[in-house]
Order: sequence, then C-alpha cells, then structure tokens
Amino acid sequence: MPTQLRQMTYADIGFGMKLKAAAGWNQLPADWKRLIDLEPEGCFILESEGQPVGSVTTTLYEKRLAWIGMVLVSPEHRRHGFGTALLEAAMDYCQRQGVAVIKLDATPLGKKLYDTLGYQDEYRLKRMQGEGRLQKYENVHPMRPVDLWEVVQMDMSLFGISRQRLLEKFFEENPSLCFVAQRSGSPEIVGYLFARPGENAHQIGPWVGKEPKAAEELFKAGIGALAGKPVFLDVLQAINSHAGAMVERYGFGMQREFIRMFHGENRFPGKPADVYAIAGVEKG
Repeated sequence: MPTQLRQMTYADIGFGMKLKAAAGWNQLPADWKRLIDLEPEGCFILESEGQPVGSVTTTLYEKRLAWIGMVLVSPEHRRHGFGTALLEAAMDYCQRQGVAVIKLDATPLGKKLYDTLGYQDEYRLKRMQGEGRLQKYENVHPMRPVDLWEVVQMDMSLFGISRQRLLEKFFEENPSLCFVAQRSGSPEIVGYLFARPGENAHQIGPWVGKEPKAAEELFKAGIGALAGKPVFLDVLQAINSHAGAMVERYGFGMQREFIRMFHGENRFPGKPADVYAIAGVEKG
C-alpha cells in the first residue's frame, strides 16, 4: 500500500499520544514537544492512504551522535513493514547529517529488527519501579541556573558528548525536580539528578554520581520530592554495580528490560560506570 513520510509537527502530538498509549509507554505531550523542538527536521510521521500510521524521532548530539526513539506503529497497521520503514528513514536522516554513530534503547521484542539492520549490543538496562517517599539527605541542594554549566561539563565527560540543550530543557521545564550533590565543605559538584512527570509515573534520569554516597543522597532527594507518587528509572545492569542494589533498598523492583544498541563505530561510549539512571530510552 502507498505510504508517505513527512515531518512531525505539534499537530501530530495527539496522534503520538494515541500511539504511546497503545504501547503502554510513559510520555506526556511535553515529551513529544521537547523531541520536536530538539530536532524539528528529524522527527517523522508515516502515512498510509492519507492516514498517519506511525512515528519515529531522532535526537542529535553535536551532529556526531544520534539517538532514535518513539518507533511506534498503530496496532491495526502493524506487520506491514511500517516500523522498518520508519527506522530506515530515521537512520537515513541521521547519516545525511554526518553523525558517526546511531544509538537506541531496544525492547527485547524490537531488538530482532535492529539486529537485522546491523545494530550491536552495548549493554542492558532495567526499568525500576517504586514510590517516592520523604527522606533525609545531606550535601544536596536544588539545582540553580548557575549550576548548569558545571552539570553540562560533567555530563559531557560521562555521556561522551554534550547534551547541553536537552539538560537545559529538563531544568527549564521542572526546576523543582533537579538536584546537585557536592562534597562536604566543597563547592565542587559531584553528581546531579533530573526528574520529570510522566503519564504513568514520574521519571528520574539522568542521575549521575562520581561516588556512591553522592549518588544515594541525590536519589533520596529525588524520591523525597516525589513522595507518594509512582516513580520509574532506567538503571544500567552490570555496568554500574551500585545502581540496582541501591534502588532496591528503597523498595524499587524491576519492571522491564531494554538493550542499548549502536550502529556504526561506537566513538562515544562515555563512562557508564558513574551513570545510575539514563535520561530516557527515547533520548539516551
């Protein structure tokens, strides 16, 4: 059947919400808007016979690393190759921008498609689910605009490339849910945590700490700010041996698994051992 690919606009957010609801995902309209704002020419809708049937987004970091997300097809239009067409369109866009490597976080079911297109496994993630509750913490304070430069620099050293625009948007949208950790008696920032609302739960991430103590104090601040609310976060399996065990001590349990994958030469592996939770599977 004939198909047409076009750029996604704000007018498509309602359709995107229907897609993500059918998949049981957590995004809000603000998440779709952020993705469009970050890469307006790299988010797409696929139409069949004049009707939208699927979506895909890309997020480019310095035009050297690209992230593919929101690969969704409406249930009644699956098994027609639309998901493959969307993914290939996103990859083509990224390659035309000159990126060195494309990454994504796959579900175990979706991994089969990515394997056929030459993606390789990097490491595994597990989504942890729990509930926020008030906690006492120390050497952590709400993030301030003046902290952002140092946070961005630290994030670049750990993620492998600058995510300045993404982190600035996270802070602008939910400043009361962003925190930084410092060593006692020192102004040096040794960790940070961002959180944001979602359809099914608030999402924590990115959450980073140069040392486990700082990471735990940040986590206590984060779940304290979300007291009584359901919380998701996506932690690194095996790579960060502290993350899963730490959140389990606060009553969090595993909900599902993802596989981080890459296409091309993995020039930006970062330092995942210091990353406790990723920003999100649709954006890294």
